[in-house]
Amino acid sequence: MFKQKLTYLFAILFLAVSLPAEAQLGKMLKNKVKKAAQEAVSNDASSGDANTAKPGPSGRKSRMPGSVPRGPQASSEKATLSLQFKDIIGYSSGRSNHIIKAANYRQGEAEQGHAVVIYPDFDLDFAWLEFISPPILDAFALDGVRVYEMTSGSYAIQHPADPNHQLNLDTSGLILTRMLKLDEDVFVLYAGAFQGGHSYNVPSYVKPGDLTITNIIAPPEKLNLFSKEKAKEMALAIEAKFKANYEEAAAANLASIKIPKAGKLDANTSLKNFAKAEINKVINKDGAKLMYHRIESNDWSIVHHKITGKPLYRWIKGAFTETTRQGDCKLQGFILKQQYNGSGYSNTSFGGVIHGQMPYGQKIDCKNAQP
Repeated sequence: MFKQKLTYLFAILFLAVSLPAEAQLGKMLKNKVKKAAQEAVSNDASSGDANTAKPGPSGRKSRMPGSVPRGPQASSEKATLSLQFKDIIGYSSGRSNHIIKAANYRQGEAEQGHAVVIYPDFDLDFAWLEFISPPILDAFALDGVRVYEMTSGSYAIQHPADPNHQLNLDTSGLILTRMLKLDEDVFVLYAGAFQGGHSYNVPSYVKPGDLTITNIIAPPEKLNLFSKEKAKEMALAIEAKFKANYEEAAAANLASIKIPKAGKLDANTSLKNFAKAEINKVINKDGAKLMYHRIESNDWSIVHHKITGKPLYRWIKGAFTETTRQGDCKLQGFILKQQYNGSGYSNTSFGGVIHGQMPYGQKIDCKNAQP
């Protein structure tokens, strides 16, 4: 499923060339590429702190699709040399591609939480990938394994569906990249399509069927101690905790959705019967069934001509609940209108289902779908 989704979601990111071979690495490190990479990194000379990580390769504030905003750069508490990658990994800059065989990292406390910054071998001053582990994610740690989210940068891997092409993963929002810290200098990168938790103010979760391990980063002597299979088991276990938390928040939100109160015009049997018939005509086309409806308005609202001021029509609104073809319960709204005929109002018409206006259009707990 992950391979299929990546094929469609990242069609615009596929490059027509594969990751370059090792023999081509020299060409990719020309001064022009070097200059481009350096220009993408703002040099914080005013700070005078040589151990402060530079901004990420985007040259702008990152867009992180998961749980936390990008935090300040981490000060250098620890630097470890000669980290290597279990699988081929690269970085694309314009028309140039870099194969990255080794990396350094720095870590430290930032305002948003603990930060880890990865530096590639072709430029050890270049803050290539930045990860943040804020306090909100600490609750999802498993057996001491800390989880981070990528907040800046991009990396290239062999395309899962076509190894002859590369695939760029970044923080653009379609795919979420997270990182596990298994040991002091051992990191696991994984990615996948995700379910956002922004509506409920909780972290997102990577969908289990889409989760894939994109790489393992470790010193050479440790690289073979950690398998991708075991890493995936751990990532899935952690994401299961995120998913359970998300579903709990979603259920609480669902339970908070209620049918709006009835207005005085709800006592008008003729209007209610007309509304019922019209609602059924609309929703039955989609396989939905009407559960309950009521009129919310206490009185009619009159719409006047902008120039003459003469009445044009009047309207009221109501709410209804339905069961969809998929078995969900939803809260919807509707409008009824009456045209002005010169001396009064007549010819009640159905103004349609209300779109783009809260609380309508939301799922509702089926227990709350009827009074």
